Amino acid sequence: MKVTFLKKISFLFAVLFFITGIVLNPNVNAASIGESLTSPDEGWKRYDDMAPFIKYEGIGWSHVTDDVNTYAGSGHFNKLSGATSNAIKFKFYGTKLRIIDVYWNNRVNNVTIEIDGKISTYNPNNSVNLYQALVFESLNLPLGIHEVKLTTTSTSNTFSLDAIDIDDNGRLVGENEPLYLKAVPEDSQVALSWMQVEGADKYTIRYGTDPGKYTETVTATKDVYGNFIVPGLINGTKYYFVVNSIVNGVESEYSNEASATPQAKVVEPEEPAGNRAILVVTMTTGLEKEFDLSMKEVNAFIDWYELKQSGSGKASYAINKHDNNKGPFKSRKDYILFDRVLTFEVSEY
Repeated sequence: MKVTFLKKISFLFAVLFFITGIVLNPNVNAASIGESLTSPDEGWKRYDDMAPFIKYEGIGWSHVTDDVNTYAGSGHFNKLSGATSNAIKFKFYGTKLRIIDVYWNNRVNNVTIEIDGKISTYNPNNSVNLYQALVFESLNLPLGIHEVKLTTTSTSNTFSLDAIDIDDNGRLVGENEPLYLKAVPEDSQVALSWMQVEGADKYTIRYGTDPGKYTETVTATKDVYGNFIVPGLINGTKYYFVVNSIVNGVESEYSNEASATPQAKVVEPEEPAGNRAILVVTMTTGLEKEFDLSMKEVNAFIDWYELKQSGSGKASYAINKHDNNKGPFKSRKDYILFDRVLTFEVSEY
């Protein structure tokens, strides 16, 4: 009985260890280079070789559309691989990339992949004869737009592409697509900015209150890409925006989606006339510091000074510089040290 009991305990520990390993390492079943990957792993999404923003440059390109072994039944290939002009190019927004292709002994023995100018290589020439294989991956790229170019110097065999995988929240970037759309909330409106598209005649802005659903459309001239205001919005409501360009009458794909929630501007009550003053503080070094303040602020400074002079209170006092707030700061304050104050003067106006 004891032996049977110990076997049961050992079995339970083994099961627990296996489950714990899966929980702590969710990528335990993630694909590795050289393996077949017929569908994207979790956290990835796939674009077929026929995706409109994957460009095949040069001569000799062909494609199949009914091959049950390839992803979505299609694949691009080039048997004139040695042509120096032959290349596969695309741009994508994201942080990671995988190339899906065929391992076969009739494939080229070298492919150069250039990502944002950084060059790597991979070799799909292999006798294993494996379809939808993971032949290359690049992880931990900085979030943004990445330019990719595939070429080969092989003078024989076939240069090909089956599909590419990128982040599940990334996307391929098309021609003339406005990039880096940003939305800044303001009072009852949102300010939009994006990267200029060369040759654009105008831009179309679409927006709505649900992500991916755009119920309103406005047009912007080609010169306002840096700061376009969408007015008449409801404060406290979140809006989602996309932009596309019009070049030679052709509309581009959407930009990235940006969102913002307009907020009512907080208006501080104005000081009544005759309730302000110029405070000039002369330091022991001879330096004069001048501040335009309300009398409430001036009186608070005087109270601090007299309290400290009587032997209590803080050693320094922070004076708000208000409109003299150079730079992208919420506020700027000038800290006055008590023992550095020689004298001060108050001129009401």
